[in-house]
Amino acid sequence: AAYGADAEALSAARERDTRSQSQRNHDALEAMLDHLLANGALGDSVALPAHLVVTASLEDLENRAGVAVTATGTRLPVTDLVDIAADATPWLEVFEGQSSQILHLGRGKRLASLAQRLALFGRDRGCTAPGCTTPWSRTQAHHMPDWQDGGPTDIDHLGGACGPHNRSVAKTPGGWETTILTSGPFKGRVGWRPTGSTEPWKVNHSLQPEKLLPAIRATQSGSAVEKWLSCRIPAPPPGPPAPPGGDVVRNPA
Repeated sequence: AAYGADAEALSAARERDTRSQSQRNHDALEAMLDHLLANGALGDSVALPAHLVVTASLEDLENRAGVAVTATGTRLPVTDLVDIAADATPWLEVFEGQSSQILHLGRGKRLASLAQRLALFGRDRGCTAPGCTTPWSRTQAHHMPDWQDGGPTDIDHLGGACGPHNRSVAKTPGGWETTILTSGPFKGRVGWRPTGSTEPWKVNHSLQPEKLLPAIRATQSGSAVEKWLSCRIPAPPPGPPAPPGGDVVRNPA
């Protein structure tokens, strides 16, 4: 019997309980886990097990069109993202300038912080190795130079890399070398090339956002995010007349 519980009250409760033994076991486990989570018994983590992480360009948000990308590589229409975000607490990531988020940890900490991981997702989408399609949720924060060689845990010295590609970076022939590009059309992206090579640096285009879906202009929406956007960015230019019985479809450039 439960400590301090009234035996007669427990007996009466058992009489009223019509659940199966399996259901009672399930409910007991759920109650125990709820208690552990509510009291912080599992400790802290920088992982994102219960976060919906999605990235989209400002251009697509302004046009209410295009494709957004999730941390697992799933693509969804921006119009759906706007509706989802209406009930969420968003993170805002700005690529020019700095925010109050600490993105430069130097040698004081080896593992990337939550803010750094989110920044890497916004820039890299996943593994940065050329041709690799591993999504961001299965990548590691790769140091450039490697941590063992004195590399700092700073956002401008980090890049997304899957486990195999992270381990393929080496100083000996047969491996890869990496850097953050400082000039050219891909400035700020992670470049890869064979170790010791003079070949041009290569970047991964396979995980960057693509206009895979036709841009369907939203005619009306009651979401809070739509209202927020309409107050802060100009409305998209008027499109061509709608075909009879259908939405306006505009092919992306």
